[in-house]
Amino acid sequence: MRRGPFVAALILFTSVLSVAVASATPPTGEIQFKDLARAQAVEGASVPINPGTALVSGGYSVAPGGESGWRQLPGTMVLAVTKGKMMLHSGEGCAAKEYALGQAAVVPAGTYMVHNSGNEPLEFFGFFFDQSPGAPKPLAEGPAAPAPANCTGVMATAAPSGVSLTTPEVGTMVPGVYGQHATLDIQAGKDVYASYLDISPGWSSGWLSHRPAVNIVSGGELSYVEAKDGKCDESEQYHAGQAFYHPAHRHMAFNKGKEHVLLTTMYFDLPHETPLPVIGNTITAVDFTQAPPADCPRLR
Repeated sequence: MRRGPFVAALILFTSVLSVAVASATPPTGEIQFKDLARAQAVEGASVPINPGTALVSGGYSVAPGGESGWRQLPGTMVLAVTKGKMMLHSGEGCAAKEYALGQAAVVPAGTYMVHNSGNEPLEFFGFFFDQSPGAPKPLAEGPAAPAPANCTGVMATAAPSGVSLTTPEVGTMVPGVYGQHATLDIQAGKDVYASYLDISPGWSSGWLSHRPAVNIVSGGELSYVEAKDGKCDESEQYHAGQAFYHPAHRHMAFNKGKEHVLLTTMYFDLPHETPLPVIGNTITAVDFTQAPPADCPRLR
């Protein structure tokens, strides 16, 4: 799925990186990127990476007074508030918790309802783990779940209203190099950062390291190379319709195909800070100053 104009300045991005990594391997080729959300995780979680399940992402808007209705979520969800305030109701004790602009809810599987009790639209960006392949999109599609037995009054009769979903992406989680029996640890108090990348054919990231991340490929095929067992390993590739997990590590990404690679990513455990304008989120999540490893000296 292609999106509209990107808010990031590609020329500035390339210029800054070229200066920052003059002694390493700066990116080459064309890449466009868009910041989707950055927020501080209020809760922490240990999320198992389960191959064969669906990873779903999307931007949500809830009108004033609107709500999702009760929804049964089979896995952890991360909701980063980008506008307004979000009231998240849980079927566990029928409790409610408010999340402000710049905060992210990180909650386990369970029954939940998102409600906008404010006077302005609520917007948030979500990532949803362990979804069933082909299931309705979380919080927005399909029938609502029955109200939890311990929720009475208005909470018992809540019905979906005023919720819209844009730019949904879905990928089937594959084992990959790090995904089999892996666990993503999300730290409370640290930031999460979601971005969308449009990577042109011929692009290379140069050698880099990055924070832990989950990714959904919605177009093209993305390839990686890393030093492994004393040589360059190029076996890691992901194509449209797949999702994958990467822990923090060093490698090089590139698009050797003829199609654009379209990638939605959420990075975890960034420091909680105010980023630099335009590219601050990207260079906080990704370190482009890496030199080629001794056992894999290739530059591109």
